[in-house]
Order: sequence, then C-alpha cells, then structure tokens
Amino acid sequence: VDLKEGFIRLTHRDTKTDDGRLVPLNKEILKMLQDMPRGLPGARVFTYQGRGVAEMKRSFVSAVRWAGIEDFTFHDFRHTFNTNAYRNGVPIPTIMAITGHKSLSMFKRYTTISPQDLKEAVSKISHR
Repeated sequence: VDLKEGFIRLTHRDTKTDDGRLVPLNKEILKMLQDMPRGLPGARVFTYQGRGVAEMKRSFVSAVRWAGIEDFTFHDFRHTFNTNAYRNGVPIPTIMAITGHKSLSMFKRYTTISPQDLKEAVSKISHR
C-alpha cells in the first residue's frame, strides 16, 4: 500500500495474470488507512487476533457466514466495482486497467447492464 501516492501496488505474484498493476484508492479508503495506528508489528494492513490474515478470501467467507448473508461472494465486489464505474462514466480501458481484465469479454462478464441503464441511455439520446 502506497499511502503517499494513493495506490495499492500489486506485483506479478499477486495476480492471476502474472502482470502487476496499480489499484487506486479512493479518498475515504486512503483516509482510513492513513488514520491507522503506526508501528504495528509486521507489514500487514489487515490482521486478526494480532496475526496476519493468511487468506483474505477465506476470512471474507467466514465473515459473510457469521453475518448471516446469503448468496454473496468475494467476486461480487469485482462485479459491483465494474458496474458502478461503468455507470458513472469511467472509460472501459480505465476500468480494465484497474481490475486487470485483459479482454472485453471478461470486462463484460463482470459488468451488469440493467433495464434502467438501457432507459437512461435512450433518454440521453432523445434529449439532443
């Protein structure tokens, strides 16, 4: 985590595609990370009972189960990010650079277009 530049730097070892990338942090997340106590043992940002979280996905699954949430997976965050970024006008190549998607077909798999999205698109065209 690079707090000065506002990025999470993923190395080639951190990704499925073996390509490193920068994941920008929004202002709220950056502020939360900057406000965390300094001098904690180790370099890990997330810990549980004083130890590093070995696998975020496994911890996430446990937290979802504990909270009683059904039908929600770790990958739903990727779907939500893609869809929200696209709906807010972020260019597709930029979204793909952040998420690490190499193909348009993979981008489309993670992006939901709702009936409301379709209505809004037609509305924008008809007002011109």
